[in-house]
Amino acid sequence: MAGDVLQLLYNVADTFIVGRTLGIGALAAVSCGFGLIALVFGFSIGLTNGFAIIMAQRYGAGDWEGLRRSVAVSLLLCLVFGAVFTLVLAPLSRNILGWMRTPDEIIDEAVSYIFVILCGIGVTIAYNMLSSILLALGDSKSPLYFLLISSLANIILTWFFIRRLNGGVAGAAVATVLSQLLSCLLCLRFIIKKYTGVFPSKWHWKPGRGDISAHLGLGISMGLQQSIVEAGNILVQTALNGMGVLTIAAVSVAQRVRQMNMLPLFGVSRAITTYTAQNAGAGNVQRIYRGTGYAVLISLVISGIMMLINLFFGGSITALFLADEDAALRLARIYLIYVGLTLFLLALMLIFRSVLQGLGKRRAPTLCSVTEMVMSVFAAFFLIPRLGFTGVCLANPLSWFASGIPVYISFALFTLRQKRREKV
Repeated sequence: MAGDVLQLLYNVADTFIVGRTLGIGALAAVSCGFGLIALVFGFSIGLTNGFAIIMAQRYGAGDWEGLRRSVAVSLLLCLVFGAVFTLVLAPLSRNILGWMRTPDEIIDEAVSYIFVILCGIGVTIAYNMLSSILLALGDSKSPLYFLLISSLANIILTWFFIRRLNGGVAGAAVATVLSQLLSCLLCLRFIIKKYTGVFPSKWHWKPGRGDISAHLGLGISMGLQQSIVEAGNILVQTALNGMGVLTIAAVSVAQRVRQMNMLPLFGVSRAITTYTAQNAGAGNVQRIYRGTGYAVLISLVISGIMMLINLFFGGSITALFLADEDAALRLARIYLIYVGLTLFLLALMLIFRSVLQGLGKRRAPTLCSVTEMVMSVFAAFFLIPRLGFTGVCLANPLSWFASGIPVYISFALFTLRQKRREKV
């Protein structure tokens, strides 16, 4: 959880410094391409989490040779995906933002920001993979320390590039990429020094088709689950971009607070994914059930705390980013009330989806993501044109509710099958 919160500081630092220093127009410019960035980041996180599940299963089974092969395959595939994303998406930055109906008065700044971020996507994928290796081995503290260092570096560099070098929003993007590079290098050095028995030898860097196929199958499946959701969010962002700079900025700031609400929940879900994979590899199903129960309890408590924060302090938090913008502050606070009251829906969906992913199941989690995207499409083309800002506020809660149904049913069926096996 702490690691995810620190990672959010990259975006929060950009939002705070840009909003307070460069104004609401620059803040909206940084936010317009957030859907595309989230799409790519979401796929890369899902991809590396998929690879990490195979590592965790092999670690739980005591298959050290298989674990080394998995590390080698994962790093090689991440290198390929990073290069492809950079070469394909970065040159298309302006075209994509144009398709997303980015207002003309801010599109130049938006392009300068997103282009730099996409040029550094390989660094982001590399760090996600290296931290996933440590998490698969049960080491959750080391990635936290590296993130703490890089988050502080990002705050300092963002301030330096904007205030001292007058780098504008592009300077904020450069600071983000350099900070991620720092965390990546620190993580790589640590793995090589401390986990010498896990890091691949020369012969592991020539993987067989079986290993490549297994990793691509699960990695792409989980990556698509994440990117399908973000594709729907892009449609919502596109509809939002047509509502003007003030509304874009208000929702952008509210979404940063929403991310703070969500990240602890994502932290619990990632933990239960690795936990489930390790215990599945060891054949300990009953421990998976116990862990799932505790994860549900923890997530519901977190969502309750976040709800209270949004209801009573949401306005004060958003005021830190939107100085003297009363109309935008009012919209941001309304958005956060909707999020806070429905956050428990996301908490439940994430836990059961993550448990199924840790078990290596693909169908229900993928259907969960497809359902979430369908609800986003419904919001973009039906709710927002008819309800306006209220439609924007309802987009996430409806997606969280509908997308949970497939994973609840799948988990119930898995439980029934386990009980029948135990009776036999």
